[in-house]
Amino acid sequence: MDSISFSTVVYIFIVVLILITLKLSINIVPQSENWVIESLGKYSRTLNAGFQLTIPFLEVVRFRVSAQETQLPPDPINAITHDNVSISIQLAILYRITDPSRTMYRIENLALGIKTIINGTVRSVIGKTDLDGVQSNRKHIADEIETELEHVANEWGIKLTRVEVTEVEVDEATKQAMQIQLNAERVRRGTVTEAEGKKQAAQLRADAELYTAQKKAEATMVLADAEAYAVTAVSRAIADGGASAVEFEIKKIQAAAVKELAQGNNTKLIMLPSDVLSALSGTIGKIAERL
Repeated sequence: MDSISFSTVVYIFIVVLILITLKLSINIVPQSENWVIESLGKYSRTLNAGFQLTIPFLEVVRFRVSAQETQLPPDPINAITHDNVSISIQLAILYRITDPSRTMYRIENLALGIKTIINGTVRSVIGKTDLDGVQSNRKHIADEIETELEHVANEWGIKLTRVEVTEVEVDEATKQAMQIQLNAERVRRGTVTEAEGKKQAAQLRADAELYTAQKKAEATMVLADAEAYAVTAVSRAIADGGASAVEFEIKKIQAAAVKELAQGNNTKLIMLPSDVLSALSGTIGKIAERL
């Protein structure tokens, strides 16, 4: 009975040991993590997401490293521009660990190391750029920082996924000077716009006057052509009919003048010279004879 009890205990111990071994050797790594495995105190391998097996009692999970992107705290960085303006700049820096073994064994404080290099790089880049360049070329500053971090990023097993300049702050005196400059620029633009408007208006008036003068000149030319034609016609009539044609034309002009005077609103009494009346009667007689 005692031997049976001892063998049962042994069997139970073996089963429990097998279960514990299986439990320790089977690992389910989450999708958002990578596990760093050490064997007898030395780095062995890195487990990726999914079902993984390890050697119990020889291999241990030393580090569980996140595979997600991590953002550094956006602490302000003080710097002085090329034109001696003190500014405070904030960056948005996101990185992802691509090689957990390098990250865990080559640097103790990854975030502090990245921030230290960024501070030096930002001050170097800002020191070579004036304030207007910092405000307008944020992409250039971000590219400079990313380039500077590339060699240490490979060494530390990380990858920078985004580097952006989010905010640039200046002191109060500089803000007031910038506001004065901005107001002056607005006034200048308004003055230029007003001057341009006056210039365009003057040009349009000059064009209108030139157009009017051209049209008047064209009308004068048409009238001159008409008068020349009339003179030519009269000349031909004189050549054909002699003095009688000239006399007839003169009498016709006098009759038209008398008719125009008679049509006036304020005309009540018209005194005509005797020669005009005799001329009219003579003209009417000649017209009757021709008819």
